[in-house]
Amino acid sequence: MKISRRMRKGYALALAFLLTLPCLIRIQTEAATAIDTSVKCSLTVSVGSSDYEEDFNEMSIPVSLYKVADVDSAGRYTSVDSFSQVDLTGISSTTTAEEWQNLAEEANQCLSGAEAVGKTVVEKPESGAGEAQGVFKDLAVGMYLVVPEASYNADYTVKYEFTPYLTALPSSEYAMTGAGSDDWDYNPVIGLKAGGDPQYGKLNITKVLSNYNETLGRTSFVFQIEGKDETGAVVYSEVVSTTHEGAGSETVTLDKIPAGLDVTVTEVYSGASYTIVGSDSDSAFIWSDPAVEAGAGEEASVTFTNRYDGGNRGGYGVTNHFISDGKEGWDWDNPTTQPEE
Repeated sequence: MKISRRMRKGYALALAFLLTLPCLIRIQTEAATAIDTSVKCSLTVSVGSSDYEEDFNEMSIPVSLYKVADVDSAGRYTSVDSFSQVDLTGISSTTTAEEWQNLAEEANQCLSGAEAVGKTVVEKPESGAGEAQGVFKDLAVGMYLVVPEASYNADYTVKYEFTPYLTALPSSEYAMTGAGSDDWDYNPVIGLKAGGDPQYGKLNITKVLSNYNETLGRTSFVFQIEGKDETGAVVYSEVVSTTHEGAGSETVTLDKIPAGLDVTVTEVYSGASYTIVGSDSDSAFIWSDPAVEAGAGEEASVTFTNRYDGGNRGGYGVTNHFISDGKEGWDWDNPTTQPEE
């Protein structure tokens, strides 16, 4: 399995968790024609033109719809039910995007006890043709809150979070863009904007000693782990070790490894007086923790076996960890240092 183009971009830019509010509709109460309040509307949620369209077209994204307000023929809104405290009386052609966002956040805080007027799933049609979309039908005119559910992409390497937002039925090209026709559209199409949160997984490295020389005492084994992207660039690198005081197995687990990577584990030091049995290198695919929890993949694991070779050289080691100081320097991560309070 390969990492999606969106994930590669995420690694390169240290993808931050950003939520971009969709272009919210500006209601024009001065429309040329009155709203026909008897018309039933539809609302299509589409992934077209999204920055993450490639991923979205392979996903199933649940979306709920809540009616926040009624509207009269003149375009005046009256909040209803659980949203009665959301004041929409001041919205107009001068309402700013920030004000729309604040109203949407206020409405989103009223969801407790609110009942969705519709639910759909944004996904590709069964035929596989066209872009992923979901449709709400038979809707009364009014103001609605669109609430997409956080969802993972197909290989669980990214979790997408969506910002709930308000949309009006009907809308118009002029209301949305400030230009074009001001004829009311009772069947608009809206998009999805999201922030992608890269996911991480674990790797278990197990060292098995088939026999052990007690006279020589403890012995250590060192492993180099590297993960490369599709261009061959190293995007993950780590060194870990295991120390043994007898025959049997020891396992070290690494976490926070970018999901979707194929990693190569190489035993770079096989312990004093011990010989590796078989290959000194193995590879594994890193499934994210949510993928493992969902049963879509398994936690990555590799195993190496060594045996005593009859030598008389003893010795073991320790692994030092360093943390970037953000200024092209490194600080030693002392495990014995107590955190500052």
